[in-house]
Amino acid sequence: MAKTEKQPRQKMSDAELQYAAKFIAMVVRNAMEDFHVHHLSDAQMAELNPLIRNGIYTALHAMEHQDDAGANGFIEFTRKMIPTYWEPPQLLEDYLALVPNEQ
Repeated sequence: MAKTEKQPRQKMSDAELQYAAKFIAMVVRNAMEDFHVHHLSDAQMAELNPLIRNGIYTALHAMEHQDDAGANGFIEFTRKMIPTYWEPPQLLEDYLALVPNEQ
């Protein structure tokens, strides 16, 4: 059986990473809607939204450029800060309603 060479994955462009960050931030923002209604003003949410987007974009950029020493250092530093008591992420119920095979 012939060995197949694994092609290196093409890195996402900055524009693609920015779009991915916006998409992820929109999912986060929608997941926060009830919390927002009960605990945050529209002004607070307006201040929080770009912080979330920029944090997500930074994380995606670092992950995409982890071969760079600085990006890798950022990843390792941040990875060590993840609390051991954080539960594993779960898929959102709204998503599961659309993709029932993931349950």
